[in-house]
Amino acid sequence: MRALSIINEPVVSKGVVWSYGGLAIFTATLIVFFAYTGFFTPLGYGGFVASIVSAFVEIIMLLILRSLYRTRYILTEEELVIRTTRLIGGEKRILLDNVESVEETLIPLGIRLFGASFHGGYYQIPGLGRAFVAMTNFNDGLLIKTKQGNFIITPRERAGFKRTIEAKINP
Repeated sequence: MRALSIINEPVVSKGVVWSYGGLAIFTATLIVFFAYTGFFTPLGYGGFVASIVSAFVEIIMLLILRSLYRTRYILTEEELVIRTTRLIGGEKRILLDNVESVEETLIPLGIRLFGASFHGGYYQIPGLGRAFVAMTNFNDGLLIKTKQGNFIITPRERAGFKRTIEAKINP
């Protein structure tokens, strides 16, 4: 018999999408500009090199934008799986036996150690310490403290998801 899984698809904030979408549009404009300067100005090969570097940045922006819509929080009988792109730290598996507390929280301001601003990664958060953040909006924060570290996620219907996790860790 297979264990029941709850898959939570978070709400993606328009502000987060527009920040990455705007950067992607700006970077695409730079690619065209640098390619033009490579052909029609004395910049020559420098324009082509700048265009290639900009194309690499564009690919990363588009992958992060796609990742926002592919972020998932999967709750099974034994664990919580935070499924994100490798660009911000990859998939995290949290055994429910290791969960110490689950708290609703605001999205804190922290120092990014690794990852993508407005989407996630590892952060140093004052008063909390190091945390893995996987967010798709600025409103629905859920802080999960475990024996291995802290995690901040933004599930759809934060209060209901919190109650479901608590029911599994405190049967």
